[in-house]
Amino acid sequence: MNRNITAIILIVLAIGIYATFTNAKLAEVNEVRAVNAQYISAIASADKLVKVRDSVLKDYNALAAEDRARIDKMIPNTVDNIRLIIDLNSVALRHGFSLRNIRATASTNSSKQSSAPSVQIANAGIGGPNGMNSSIPTPILDTVSVSFSVTAPYQQFIDLLHDLEANLRIMDVTHLTVSSNATGSYDFGVELKTYWLRQQ
Repeated sequence: MNRNITAIILIVLAIGIYATFTNAKLAEVNEVRAVNAQYISAIASADKLVKVRDSVLKDYNALAAEDRARIDKMIPNTVDNIRLIIDLNSVALRHGFSLRNIRATASTNSSKQSSAPSVQIANAGIGGPNGMNSSIPTPILDTVSVSFSVTAPYQQFIDLLHDLEANLRIMDVTHLTVSSNATGSYDFGVELKTYWLRQQ
């Protein structure tokens, strides 16, 4: 009889310990495992990112200096409005006319900066699961809006647009107005957009 009572008491104690202590510890262990799995996944992603970066950097360094200069001109990493205006006017002068009322304005949208993508790498340091988060910043593709007016014969203006299209620097015409005048030429108003990489 005493043995049965002792067995029942031990079973009740075991159930009570499981319900009050062991179950909570198991939940904590599961949480730690989930966090650990996230860290392992982040480390694997970071390793892949480093390999891709090294591969791209190796390919970039293998390019000739002339080719790298062409890439930098296609999408520069600085805003040089003066140089941009000079380049545009040089193209126009090759066709026998110059540009007027040239304006170049770099976009200043701070919300684009705050929403820029970045690669987050979880770093589980010695401090335990509450490790630091470090990010590898990525440049933002930003824009420069350019507007100008020009008076020229129609075919010469079309040739100008063809030259701008063939230019290494990427440019998109966003707005175009045309009106005739008494000289037989046309007054054109052009708005275009070009790009640059804002470093974070």
